[in-house]
Amino acid sequence: MIGGDQVDPYAELGVSRDASSEEIRRAYRQVARRHHPDVNRNPGGAERFAAAARAYEILSDPAARARYDNRFPGPVPVLRSPKPRPAASRRAVLELNDREAAQLARFPLILTDAHGGRILVPAGTAHGDQLVLRDRGELIVLSVRVHGKDLTVLD
Repeated sequence: MIGGDQVDPYAELGVSRDASSEEIRRAYRQVARRHHPDVNRNPGGAERFAAAARAYEILSDPAARARYDNRFPGPVPVLRSPKPRPAASRRAVLELNDREAAQLARFPLILTDAHGGRILVPAGTAHGDQLVLRDRGELIVLSVRVHGKDLTVLD
């Protein structure tokens, strides 16, 4: 969330702040296809579809995107990675309970580190995902683990 109820459009579409217009369009189409009310009967599907449309409206218009970028300087970019990159110099684990994981399934999560830096965890991140962060030129692999009474944790 960015200031009140506004969701970060980059997080909503799961793209980095330096994403090209083609990457933004592709990400929007993926999210829209997955959450379209005619396809997704889940209670939050229509809401997520509308949020993706609002995000695309901002990011597809160069002037609106520039206004947004000037108002809300971005968090540290996060890339999803199926496997950690071997050059990663640090590794960490983000542990979530089942309620936090359910929230993250629909909405992005912004973490603040000890130095005041912000880390964006994209919506849809789940147990077993690995996020690759870049901090001062150093790669960090953040593994996501979900612990909860309703979920089986696979190691």
